Amino acid sequence: MNDSTSLTNHLLIAMPSLADPNFSHTVTLICEHTEKGALGIVLNKPLPMRLCDVLTQMKLEPRDDSIGGQPVLRGGPVHTDRGFVLHRP
Repeated sequence: MNDSTSLTNHLLIAMPSLADPNFSHTVTLICEHTEKGALGIVLNKPLPMRLCDVLTQMKLEPRDDSIGGQPVLRGGPVHTDRGFVLHRP
């Protein structure tokens, strides 16, 4: 696979007819796409929790309420025990 065929840093938007419940009506950010496989994060499926809930579980305090109030997104159906942080460079 070369750079012109890689979907890294692209968004995949599910077709309206996609029936798979894991990806129906989703927008997925492809973080890595190589000959070894792909890693993507579903961006539009929020969980019923905020970042402050996650930080509290890790015994951390957010610097301010705007950080703690950020939504936590479901991510994807594989490795649901892992977390990723999307941020600006």
